[in-house]
Amino acid sequence: MADRPAAARKPSLAQRIAIVLIERAEERLGVSLLYVRRIADADLGLLRRYKRIFGFLDPVTHLPADAHAAARLRGALAADCGSCVEAEISLARRAGLKPATIDAILAADQSLPAPMPAIIRLSDAVTRDRTDDPEAREEVMHFYGQRGLIELSFAMNGAALLPGIKRAMGHATTCDLQTLRKISGERG
Repeated sequence: MADRPAAARKPSLAQRIAIVLIERAEERLGVSLLYVRRIADADLGLLRRYKRIFGFLDPVTHLPADAHAAARLRGALAADCGSCVEAEISLARRAGLKPATIDAILAADQSLPAPMPAIIRLSDAVTRDRTDDPEAREEVMHFYGQRGLIELSFAMNGAALLPGIKRAMGHATTCDLQTLRKISGERG
């Protein structure tokens, strides 16, 4: 059965509730989630499947906020989606990261305190370069153990997955790192 155009259908109560929740998320993240609205409009079952990705990414129980945010920021950067990185900046701010720390993560500043440089190197190797960095992984394991490493792997790869969904739907935006670094210091 072919999909009916959205204008020809009246949204169900569940769809209207979904839209309200999406609007709240847009406000919290400071970015448009038009692609999520498209998913909700098309099929609430697909929206539920999309939502499961976030269950995969959160909650964070084995890492400090800065480590988790670093992996997610680097994963989103690797996928080259400007609005995704912007959303990750908002999430990092909400998690308590200072603008200077977010900027340093975006710049891949290797002078950050340990183990942040190792997290950045591992995240970039895995999500951007599709390679391995055994030394970075060992350092991460030293600080956070196997559980922390697993949570970081979820964070970096999950943040890189979301832009792919947006891109396939025609909603990804290219990163302008200089602009994003300015945004990291402007939000409050």
